[in-house]
Amino acid sequence: MNGTVEKVLYLSSLAVGSWVAKRLLDEYGEIPLQLLCSSIEVHSYDEAYNYLLYWLMKQKFDMDKNRLLAITSLTSGQGGFFGEDNNKDNDAAEEDEVEVQADAEYKASLANTRPLLWAPSAGTHWFRYRGRYLALTREVEESRQTVYTRTEKLRVSCLGRDPAILKELMQDARVAFSQKEKGRTVIYRGMKSIFDGELAWKRSTSRPARPLSTVILDEAVKKAFLEDIQHYLHPSTIRWYSDRGIPYRRGYLFYGPPGTGKSSLAFAAAGFLGLNVYMVNLNSQQLTEDALTQLFLTLPRRCLVLLEDIDANEVTGRRKPGARRRKGKNGISLSSLLNIIDGVAAQEGRVLIMTTNHHEHLDPALIRPGRVDYKLEFQLASRELCSAMFRNIFQVYTSAEVDSAQVASHAQGDLSTKEGPAVVDLQGLAKAFAEKIPPCTLSPAEVQGYLLRYRDSPQDAVAGVETWIETSLAEKAANDHVHDDKEGEGGKSESEDESEEDDNVDPDKQPSP
Repeated sequence: MNGTVEKVLYLSSLAVGSWVAKRLLDEYGEIPLQLLCSSIEVHSYDEAYNYLLYWLMKQKFDMDKNRLLAITSLTSGQGGFFGEDNNKDNDAAEEDEVEVQADAEYKASLANTRPLLWAPSAGTHWFRYRGRYLALTREVEESRQTVYTRTEKLRVSCLGRDPAILKELMQDARVAFSQKEKGRTVIYRGMKSIFDGELAWKRSTSRPARPLSTVILDEAVKKAFLEDIQHYLHPSTIRWYSDRGIPYRRGYLFYGPPGTGKSSLAFAAAGFLGLNVYMVNLNSQQLTEDALTQLFLTLPRRCLVLLEDIDANEVTGRRKPGARRRKGKNGISLSSLLNIIDGVAAQEGRVLIMTTNHHEHLDPALIRPGRVDYKLEFQLASRELCSAMFRNIFQVYTSAEVDSAQVASHAQGDLSTKEGPAVVDLQGLAKAFAEKIPPCTLSPAEVQGYLLRYRDSPQDAVAGVETWIETSLAEKAANDHVHDDKEGEGGKSESEDESEEDDNVDPDKQPSP
């Protein structure tokens, strides 16, 4: 009874205060309101916007509100309050409803439709946090021409001039969001902002961290790489580098034929170490030297930068002695790229991984010690690797053993499998399968692609492997013949390509003879 009376009195005083604030605002402008209230604003182009939206979703903010916006996309700042993660938060009393919703969503997905998400409509919504009533105001800037470029703003307000309660809310939202990403790898890409046209790191996607045990690679090689990168990221290493005046950076080069697992190991290592991945396409026509410099300057101190297929960039190729440096079509020169990677103003604390199919084609200045500290070769599938891939594909895992929340802490070890006679039979089938594969002829990606056709029948995979190998090798021979014919055709000469000058060559960055 006392609690009800207290709540009525609180709401009454709140209503009176709101009326007074409105009158003051109408009569004298925003100055009196600023003296009575505290607020924090979050814009849709900042990641803190996602923090707040996710926190509100966790509080089931939409359950007791009658003014909602139904959306099917989280882009352009239109955040949802009721997504797939909400199913994990329902209690036992709601299990039947959850099953019905899950079944409906599955059937809808077959029709290529997106699930509904719930966002607050424009205006003010009241909610309770730590015993106090706060106001959430959602505003949409209509000055933008299209729905895809307009920005949105969330404002959380409270009575009183002390914003401590609002700061606590934002910290809680940040912690909740970080817990949501536990066991996942978040990928950022250098993209052009739809708001101001500038290139910036934009969150692209997040995926469950890949267990290292699923990256089929020589265990000694994999262990040596992990020990090196773990040692670099250890807190004591920062002081060691600083005391000796060595820039705190580490570069890796993964090289080998296509489909040998270079990118897979990079993503698995990021998940194991709890690092976010930052990717940029050096061949993008929107990328300039200034934009690339700004991207690298805004990298967080602890992250993994992934430059895939670095040999595909036109300025990173090996030059003949005396040849002048070239600029790419987007204006980025090799000298500027080298300065961005390890120049005086280069960001420290990051891990740089470059992948290439042809390391012999790269300019020596790009992969010299100091820029690339560790090289790791990836080879075509050996028989031992084929056997390991066979076992990995056909082992039976329980759902608990591959729970994404456990991936980060268990990624270094092997996943346990169900015990039984099937495990013993699997060893023999794996050996028979590997013996039929010609060593170092096919890539691991090709072998995996074949095995996935028979993921429910390992016996059929063994029975059909010889026919598949014959077909694959014949296709490879035909493709190689076509490639040789194309190379014989006329094209831009190498001397013409080298005549494209780079007027901004830094003489200190010239490679040693």
